[in-house]
Amino acid sequence: MCEENQLKQVFINFIKNALEAMPNGGNLIIKLITNDKELLIRFIDEGCGIPKHLLSKLGQPFYTTKEKGTGLGLLVSKRIIENHQGTVEITSEVNKGTVIDVKLPL
Repeated sequence: MCEENQLKQVFINFIKNALEAMPNGGNLIIKLITNDKELLIRFIDEGCGIPKHLLSKLGQPFYTTKEKGTGLGLLVSKRIIENHQGTVEITSEVNKGTVIDVKLPL
């Protein structure tokens, strides 16, 4: 059971962030992996990446790496996933891209 519109909002936010991180183009891959206990939705982009020292700040209120961002999109998205008993994990490498893993229980 889930709030369909809330999850849709999360996925749109992650897709939008990935596309904005690739101003010169690139690939966005979305993978779905399941087992008996959980669903993993993985967003993989070929964008500019995020420096390691900034990864821990992502999701804090009003912190953003975007010129015109509010810093609330990731915060809200993480809270929605956590309210669904899930997790969000972000890994990134500068000039290679970012991976966002969303895990939700089945």
